[in-house]
Amino acid sequence: MHCSVSSALIPSIFQNWKAINIKSILSGYAFFAASLFLWPSNAMAEADKACLAIWKKPEVKIEVVSIKPRFDHSKSSQQIERIAKKSGFSKSLRHASLLGLTHSSIGPSLGVATKYKVLEGGKKCLRLDWVKLTFGARKTNIYIDRKYRKGTCAYKAILAHELEHVRINERVIEEYLPIITKELKERSAGVRPFYTKNSKDAGRSIVNRLMFELDSVLEDFNRARMEENDLIDTPAAYAATQATCADW
Repeated sequence: MHCSVSSALIPSIFQNWKAINIKSILSGYAFFAASLFLWPSNAMAEADKACLAIWKKPEVKIEVVSIKPRFDHSKSSQQIERIAKKSGFSKSLRHASLLGLTHSSIGPSLGVATKYKVLEGGKKCLRLDWVKLTFGARKTNIYIDRKYRKGTCAYKAILAHELEHVRINERVIEEYLPIITKELKERSAGVRPFYTKNSKDAGRSIVNRLMFELDSVLEDFNRARMEENDLIDTPAAYAATQATCADW
């Protein structure tokens, strides 16, 4: 059996999709970025009984990432609003001023390893060996209006609100991780061996296929995350927060 590894990144699912290049780090293993939903026509060919016989249930590896929030106290309310608008957080701009903002990049990266065997006639039959899902908050920036000094009631109230957003994101990630993992295991097991002339393109094709098949559950995750966060971003919630302090 010969081995190769392909990898692609699904960046924050609150931003645009893109792929990145990852340098090879092990001799004999090649790492590739994959463009979403592009399945090379020459990468896969229908398998016969001999090729299908090399199938083995792929191993699914899971890694959860959670980067500690970075705090930024250098921005004014107007600057925070511009960051929110640029990032697509339009709901925050319904309010007269934005005193705090939590901006998180949350999403999965997906890597796969394949093995192939040269069968009769020199044909290369390839199977999926393992899949690795890395999921969680890759970056979280918390902005607090610079006019509020640390230790003041207003500062503490803003900080508590933004940290609640962080906890909500963590909770929804924890709730959805088993769902996403189950879906990935089922989809990975459905990748049957196939003939290929180009194992690199074949690896990219498998990554693209799994990305595409995970799209629905990732949309559900993002929707649930947004709905949970919206519950604490209401006029009533803001009024309750403001009522706790007199130094606004």
